[in-house]
Amino acid sequence: MHDRAALLRTLAALSIIGSLTILAYAASFEGQWISDDVTLVAEEPTVHSLSPENLRAIATSRTDGVNYMPLNFLSIAIDYHLWGPSPAGFHLTNLVIHLANAFAIYFLLLRLRESVGMATAAALLWSLHPVQVETVAWISERKNVLSTLFLLLAFHTYLRYSARPRLVTYLGLVGAHLAALLSKVNTIVLPALTLAHELVWHGRLRARTVLATIPLFACGFAVAFANLHGNTSHGAAYHGGSLAVTMRTSSTTIPRYLWNAVAPFDLSYVYEVPLRASWTDPPVVSALCVIAGLVALTCWLAWRRQPDAFWLAWFGITLSPMLNLVPFPALMNDRYLYVPLLGLVVPILRLGRRILDRIGAAAAAPWVVGSVACGLGVLTMQRVPVFRNELNLWADGMLKTCYITADQPWGPPPRQAEKRMLEDERQRYPERACLYNNLGGFAFEDGRFADALPLLTRAAELDPAQPTIALNLGRTQLALGRNADAIRTLELATTLEPPSFFAQLNLARAYLRTNDLARARAILTTAKTIKPHPNFWLGFEQQLSAAEQRAS
Repeated sequence: MHDRAALLRTLAALSIIGSLTILAYAASFEGQWISDDVTLVAEEPTVHSLSPENLRAIATSRTDGVNYMPLNFLSIAIDYHLWGPSPAGFHLTNLVIHLANAFAIYFLLLRLRESVGMATAAALLWSLHPVQVETVAWISERKNVLSTLFLLLAFHTYLRYSARPRLVTYLGLVGAHLAALLSKVNTIVLPALTLAHELVWHGRLRARTVLATIPLFACGFAVAFANLHGNTSHGAAYHGGSLAVTMRTSSTTIPRYLWNAVAPFDLSYVYEVPLRASWTDPPVVSALCVIAGLVALTCWLAWRRQPDAFWLAWFGITLSPMLNLVPFPALMNDRYLYVPLLGLVVPILRLGRRILDRIGAAAAAPWVVGSVACGLGVLTMQRVPVFRNELNLWADGMLKTCYITADQPWGPPPRQAEKRMLEDERQRYPERACLYNNLGGFAFEDGRFADALPLLTRAAELDPAQPTIALNLGRTQLALGRNADAIRTLELATTLEPPSFFAQLNLARAYLRTNDLARARAILTTAKTIKPHPNFWLGFEQQLSAAEQRAS
């Protein structure tokens, strides 16, 4: 009788999680191929059939030219075999895997001795949270949902092995870990999660658990080496030219991630993350205080053997690969919170339960959770259409953030729809500097420098501390031959964001234009330390060298 009641509770919980998640993501089936989907799926012949040649290529090469993720691309090839060139089928698979992850989280919490109510609430809120939309509604993020599924299965297997060590269980653990790594290498953190669990639940590190992590670490390092060796994108160059700049800058994203987790009202496909030149920059100091507070809280809770310590450690450990310790192009994205979010949801729910118990309102817990779930579900439903087409995706970033124009005018397509959107938004929000900047950027790239100048000047008046606006304005002034103005503006841009390669390089161009060769050479030297790849500055280096030869 007890077993039947437990089964019915589980079926009810899974039904609630599944039905609400499907409802929230129903519009994702209308999504088209967007961004990386075009090159990695729609136009990538390797994933268009399950032929032996394609399977061999998937297994032995970087299908996207950057990452070694054979299981991810195998899943895409299977989808293409099932659905053909229709994006709807791929969206269905992403949603099914996302649901499987939510169910795995539900059972994980039960295994960790949480109540059915807590397990249901955590899985539901994690599944419905709008920061997950970027992962679930974007086909190219299959690697995220798939690697998370294998990571959760591996952690389940570790818990079984920890409770009852058996060789077959351990082999299953290694196999699941490898599957996660071959889907996305950021799952390399699994051994650290097992050690954190040991410390919190057992108060010590048992020898067998430590030894068990050695093969797991070895697998992780092997797959990481396969990903990073010769990789021209990931691991190639730190933002701002150094690990210190990257770490300072990445630290400022942590408070923003925390805010997006608890107040997900202004999410974006693109986030502006200015490079930080000093540890004493106020945003860096504030971020370091937040990080120190989280670490101290986690250690204190671990000392008291509170499960919340493990979940806060889960947040930090699973987020750490996304903080550019090994550099990659983006500094902040919603999809980086897909796994770490669980480490915040569980402690917040546990804290809420304690508060309700203390004030004698425990019976209200389901109503509170239900209200939050409905609110998150509505936000998710509103956000899913962002990933429906390229225009929506572009608008989600460019109506809220400053667009950095191409380094030189290059005459793109007219982009009339984008321009109309910017103009319409400018009519609604005439004091939003980014709208003037982006319209000015379009004019710059069209070669209409005279049209770009007043727009960028107005943007600078509205937000004089925005380094991207100063860069774009200075570049436009330089194109119009207003060299003295360009030097002043570009000097401001380098002051606002010293580690910016683009600002430094364009300031060097301005100095060359005024024949100040010594300053041009000094600034170019700085720019080269920030961006060592010669493709970015070789042309200017040649111009400067020629000018120096003429002067001598």
